[in-house]
Amino acid sequence: MAETAPPPPSDKRLQFIEEYVLRALRLKPDRWQKCVSAEENVAALRQFLDKAECPALVVSLNAAGLLVPALAFPAAIKNKAVYFVKKSPGALSAELIRSSLTFGNLSYSPLDQLSALVEEVVAPILANPENQKTWPHVLSQDVLRHVSALKSSLSVMVGQVRGKTLLPLPSGSERVEDIEYESEKSDNLGKTIVHEIESAIIQWSHQVRGVLNRDSSEQILQGRNSNPNVELDFWKSRYADLECIYDQLKTKKVRKMAELLEKIESSYFPAFKALFRDVAAALSEAQDINLHLKPLQRHFEEIESVEFNEVKPLIAPLMHVLCLVWAHSKYYNTPTRIIVLLQEICNLFIQQARNYLNPEDLLKGDVEESLPRVQEVLSTLRFLIQTFEDQREKLPSYYKNGQEVISWDFPSILVFARLEGFISRLETIEGLLLAALDMIKLEKIEFGGVKGKVLSQTVADMYQEFQEMYKVFSDKTYDCLDNENKEFEEDVADFQMSVQDMDRRLGTLFCLAFDDTSGLEHSFRLVDMFGSLLDRPLIAQDAFDKYPLLVSMFDQELDDAKAIFDHHMMEDVEQGYHHIHTNMPLVAGNLNWANELRERLQIPYSNFRHITHP
Repeated sequence: MAETAPPPPSDKRLQFIEEYVLRALRLKPDRWQKCVSAEENVAALRQFLDKAECPALVVSLNAAGLLVPALAFPAAIKNKAVYFVKKSPGALSAELIRSSLTFGNLSYSPLDQLSALVEEVVAPILANPENQKTWPHVLSQDVLRHVSALKSSLSVMVGQVRGKTLLPLPSGSERVEDIEYESEKSDNLGKTIVHEIESAIIQWSHQVRGVLNRDSSEQILQGRNSNPNVELDFWKSRYADLECIYDQLKTKKVRKMAELLEKIESSYFPAFKALFRDVAAALSEAQDINLHLKPLQRHFEEIESVEFNEVKPLIAPLMHVLCLVWAHSKYYNTPTRIIVLLQEICNLFIQQARNYLNPEDLLKGDVEESLPRVQEVLSTLRFLIQTFEDQREKLPSYYKNGQEVISWDFPSILVFARLEGFISRLETIEGLLLAALDMIKLEKIEFGGVKGKVLSQTVADMYQEFQEMYKVFSDKTYDCLDNENKEFEEDVADFQMSVQDMDRRLGTLFCLAFDDTSGLEHSFRLVDMFGSLLDRPLIAQDAFDKYPLLVSMFDQELDDAKAIFDHHMMEDVEQGYHHIHTNMPLVAGNLNWANELRERLQIPYSNFRHITHP
C-alpha cells in the first residue's frame, strides 16, 4: 500500500479547517502541528478533502488532550468536538470550501445542545409570524402546538438527565402579565393562554405525582439488595428535586398564572393549590430526613474502608446514631422507613463479608486459613444482630423532656431475613470446613499392635476417599455464598451423607484399635492420636463405650503400683534398705524410686482431664 503524502503547507482547505478547529476549541497552534505530525491523522484529513465517499469529518480532543480527526460521527464523546459535513459529494476546492461545508461545534452533552437548538433556533423560526404569512391558520396553530410540545418534552428530558424535575412553562406564559381577563369580556388570546395554563397544570400534576410517589424501598422490593448509600442518595436527590420544583412554583410567572386562574375561578386552581401544598409538605419531609441521615454517611464509609475483621468496633456507634435519628427526626420514625434502612445495612455487611471471604477461593484454598475467616465473619454478623436487640431495649433512653417513646415493635425477621439466610449458609460452610479439618488428620494416623498395618492401610484409603469427596467443591465454579445456589446445597447434602458413613467406619476402627492396645499408655496414645475426631457425634457414640475401660485399666495400674510399693517396703523392713540406684546414696535412691512410681500413676491420671465423657 502506497504511503499517504501529507497535504502541502499552503493548502488553503487545510488552513481553513485548522483555523476553525483552533478557534472553536480555543487551542494553540502547536496542538494542530502535533495532530498533522501523525500519518494516520494526515490520511484521514486527505480522504475527507479529496474523496467523495467521505462526507463528514469530526475533530475531537482525546483523553490526552490531542486532536484526533475521524471520518464518522462518534457514538459518544467526552470532550468538545468540531464537525464538517459536505453539502454535496465530491472533492473540496480551496475557493469554495466555506460554501461547500456545513460546520459547527459538537457538545459532549448532545441533549443540552439539542435543547438549545430547539429553544433558540427552531422555535423562533417557526413561531415568527413573518414565516407564517402563506400558511393557513389551522396549519400555523398545529405547528405552534407541536413546537410547544417538543420544547416541553426536551425540557422534561433534560431535567431527568440532571436528576431534577423541570416544569415546562406553557406557550404564551410570557404574556400572562399583559392579559386583563374578565369572565364577561373574554378575548381569544386570553382563552388560548388560559387553556395552555390549564394543560400545563395537568402535565405538572403528573410530573410531580411521579416524584412524590417514588419511595426509597423500591430497589429492596425489586430484590436488588441495595446498600444504605442508596437510601442516603435517594433522600439527598429527593430534597434537591423537590426544592427545584418548589422554586419553580414560586417564580413570578407561575404566581401570575395562578392569580389568573383564581381570578376567572378556574376549576384547575384548587388542583394547583393542592399541588403546591403537597410539594411544600414533601419538601419539608425530605429536608428533615436528609439532615438527620447525613451523620450516617461517615459510619458507612468507615465500614466500607476497613477489613471486615476490623468492623466489629464500628457496629455499636452506627446503631447509636441510628437510634438518635429515630428519636429526633419528625418523619423518619416510622417502622417502614427504619426497616428499609436496617435491611440495607444488613446488605452492606453481607457485601463486605463476601469481599472479605472471596467466595471463589473460599473452598479452594487452605482449610486452616479459610475456617478462621468464616468464624470471624459469623462472630461479627451475630454481634450485629445482638447489638440491634440491645439498642432496641435502650431506645427509651434516647427520648428526653417527656417525649412520647416510639419503640421498635416490629419483628426482627423483617430486618434480618436475608442476613439470617446468609449466616445459615456460612454455618453450613463452617461445618464443611470443620469436617475437612478433622478428616485431614487421617493422613497422620498410624496404628501399632497386631492389627496396626491393616488398620493403618484402611485409614489411608479413607483419607484418599475423603480427598476425592472434598475435591467436588474445589472443582466447581459456583458462588458458595449465594443462597439461591441450589447446586451447592445438593453437593453439601451428598458430602454430609458420605462423611457420616465415614464417621461410622472410623468409630468401628477406633474400637478395633482400642481393643488391640497393649495397655493404658497405648490406649491414651490412641485417644490422643484421634484427637478432635472423637468429638464428632457418630464416632463419639462408639468411643464412649470404651472410656470406662480406661478407668478399669487405671484401677489395675493402681493395684500394680500398690503391690510393687508394698513388696519393696516389706523387703526393706526385713532385710534393710537396698541400693536401688547404684549411683545414688541409699536414701536419695529410694526417694527417687518412690518418685518414679508416683509418675507412673500421675501421667495416665492427668490424661483423664482431656477426655469428655458424660
